[in-house]
Amino acid sequence: MQGALRGECAWTAMKGPTLTKAPLSVTLASIFLVLNALIWLAFGVIITGGLHPAMPDTGLVRWGMGGLSLLAGGVLIGLWVLLRKRSAPAYYLTVAALVAFALVTVFDDFGLSDLIVELVVLIPLALLLKDRRWYLGAGAGEPRLD
Repeated sequence: MQGALRGECAWTAMKGPTLTKAPLSVTLASIFLVLNALIWLAFGVIITGGLHPAMPDTGLVRWGMGGLSLLAGGVLIGLWVLLRKRSAPAYYLTVAALVAFALVTVFDDFGLSDLIVELVVLIPLALLLKDRRWYLGAGAGEPRLD
């Protein structure tokens, strides 16, 4: 019971799943996913607030791009919550979203800030792919915690 309070987990044949500690790479992926969401949310606030110097002042472009950025951040937060529950659909949607974000970043005018954002996108993507079995619960003794 004390292990459950610390966020650890084990699988027992008689009692079913109990909490088990996630690998370090899963924790790092989670941190980078939240960081990615915060970047998108901050970018959306900057754009909708009219604080981005390169954005046109037209309402449609500003509110459209700002709204989409806020939506992207919100979706990432939602996927992060579902990934913590080891949801298979959330895993696949997160991988797809991170691939899309990586492509969007590459096809922009690429500078230092874009390189930093690209790393923040690619690191959790690589970690998610590395820990695929943990998220999907594949293999003996590795149940999903739905």
